[in-house]
Amino acid sequence: MTYSTSLGVSRRSSSGSMTRSVAASSRAEAADQLVDVYRRIASLHHEHFMPADPPVAPESPLIDTAEVEQRHRKASLKGISIFARGRRRDALAQAAAASQSEVHARELERTRGRTAAQAQFDAEWAQLQANEPDAVIAALAAAFEDNDAAAAPLGVSGDEATVVVIVPTLAGMPQKKPDVTPTGRPTIKAVPKKEAAAWHATAVAGCILVTVKEAFAVAPGLKSVRIVAATTPESDAYGNRHPDVLIAARFERERLYGVQWETTESVRILNDVSSELQLKQVGVAKTLTPLPLEDEPELQALLNAIDNEELGA
Repeated sequence: MTYSTSLGVSRRSSSGSMTRSVAASSRAEAADQLVDVYRRIASLHHEHFMPADPPVAPESPLIDTAEVEQRHRKASLKGISIFARGRRRDALAQAAAASQSEVHARELERTRGRTAAQAQFDAEWAQLQANEPDAVIAALAAAFEDNDAAAAPLGVSGDEATVVVIVPTLAGMPQKKPDVTPTGRPTIKAVPKKEAAAWHATAVAGCILVTVKEAFAVAPGLKSVRIVAATTPESDAYGNRHPDVLIAARFERERLYGVQWETTESVRILNDVSSELQLKQVGVAKTLTPLPLEDEPELQALLNAIDNEELGA
């Protein structure tokens, strides 16, 4: 906001200058926000996941021996006169023995409880390593709960899991991008179709890769993961939901070793690392288009297993 002053004239604002200043500030803020959005899209696949370790049962709370001793002393001395020294001495001796007995019993129970808990953890870990379907599905479902790219396990066969991951639609991608005016000021402008399609492919590939990385991290026995990348289904005129599949791919654990995640674009990694890859791109812009499922009975069967109502939520 600017203002001018002169002798005998009070200060006044210039509404035109203020409007232009506010508009420029808004454009700059919007441009900064878009920079962050595109940076996040480009780095979706950078996230690192620590491999799961065998779980260790936590230590039970330590026994408060002082509390046990005080409680037994108080109970043993109840009703005994302070002048009855002999009785008090015998009572305190009995209290000490009772305290030791209780502490010993509680220590044994504490040890048995932790041993039993560790045995349960060991059994669950063995099931996870052996790719027992229920164990793997539970581990994957828990890991995917807080993901930005919603995902869910569909099944486990041998040492391979099948996962559906929800990816953005082209319409759900940013429609603007940051730019600068000829005078060097930050601004925003519409994203050309070809560039929009490229960013969409980057986002989809990033969602797929980060899901694959997490699946291998939490399920150490898996050797491969099949991914079905679907868009969030919208209700048709009859209230039914029919998700579109943009990409179907298979990844083998050993092919992820040595990948330069931080310096390689997600689309390049998707193409180089996947052992099987189904996708359809159309037009000069190479826009990702839903896969035709008429000739893909296995893929259609997987979609039929998805709870579309939950998926839409």
